[in-house]
Amino acid sequence: MSKFSKFIKDIVLPEQVGKERRNEILSEGILETWKNDEKKRKAKEANKETRPSEQHKDES
Repeated sequence: MSKFSKFIKDIVLPEQVGKERRNEILSEGILETWKNDEKKRKAKEANKETRPSEQHKDES
């Protein structure tokens, strides 16, 4: 394992990170994973904004 991979595994990916996420980051790369996470988060937020009436149903 390269020094960079060891750094990612030991420093950036502590044991608190789930095994699936660790594997995703190690296979895709940290930057690509962060970009994908950001896209998913933005899509989820946009979805919430387009359906505000359903949010009010859940609150009642």
